[in-house]
Amino acid sequence: MQEIHADKVLMIAIGNNDYISYNKLFDRYYGRLCQYVYSLLMDRNDAEDVVQELFLNLWKNRGRIEIKENVSGYLYRMAKHLALNFIRSKVQTGSLSENQDLLLLSYEDNQLEKAIVELNKVLYDCIDHLPDRSREVLLLHRVKGLKQKEISEKLSISVKTIKNLIWMSLQKLKECLEMKEV
Repeated sequence: MQEIHADKVLMIAIGNNDYISYNKLFDRYYGRLCQYVYSLLMDRNDAEDVVQELFLNLWKNRGRIEIKENVSGYLYRMAKHLALNFIRSKVQTGSLSENQDLLLLSYEDNQLEKAIVELNKVLYDCIDHLPDRSREVLLLHRVKGLKQKEISEKLSISVKTIKNLIWMSLQKLKECLEMKEV
């Protein structure tokens, strides 16, 4: 809840041309959005390009953007929209990578696409609601693939604490997903 309020405050400041707030929002969401878009495009460079375009559009249109729901949901919807536009443009130019070509076939099953997108959205929403340290450790371990010892050294906390944070984060994610009936 605290992060939702902080995001709204950042968006208001961004609307008032506050570049520092823009950078804070970028730092908070860039990695998560890249992972989300990667799950749609299956190409890391393309995912980064799409997310960079998202933040560029956010800055360009900062004075006109009105977010009525939470900022996180808005950013993920914007990322999905830009990723699908990216795929459409690749289809039109015939320049899909092999992975993206295979992914396009799966888009023919619209129900599957909606289910995957919704699951990713719910999952990342649940991750967003983890305590900061737990979220950081979980993302370093599960998304970036760092070993517990590497995380321990990077964050200067014991391996046992890392194990506990990962276990507690997974339990909280399980509870969150069960509450959302995923």
